[in-house]
Amino acid sequence: MTGENASAQVRRGLSYVCENLDALDRHLAELGRTDALVRLRRAIVDRTEDVQAPLDVLDELVRRDGDARGAYGTGVRTVPEPSPVGTGAAAEADVAFLCPLGTCARVVWAERTMQEPPLCRVASVPLRWVKR
Repeated sequence: MTGENASAQVRRGLSYVCENLDALDRHLAELGRTDALVRLRRAIVDRTEDVQAPLDVLDELVRRDGDARGAYGTGVRTVPEPSPVGTGAAAEADVAFLCPLGTCARVVWAERTMQEPPLCRVASVPLRWVKR
């Protein structure tokens, strides 16, 4: 796999983690392995290490517990699947919100009912907006 493909895969994996952070946190607490998510969050927010290594650990943990897809693959998941990245009411939206850290591939299309930007579930800061 080329560096570009690996980078895209990591960004998709981080997007999945961000979208499902609460469910993953509960699931890992049941396994007694919240340290894996703490390490990944630290790598993302504090940039203490390259995010791929802790994401790989998280991927391995959920796969070992029966999630055939892990953070990277395809198949049935043990936590809810997010909508495909970048889908939604794009034709109606003038604004999209993106990862404020530039680490994941998450996209949230603005809706007229939004009072404020959605939050990054990992860093607890507002997503950055871009106007199309």
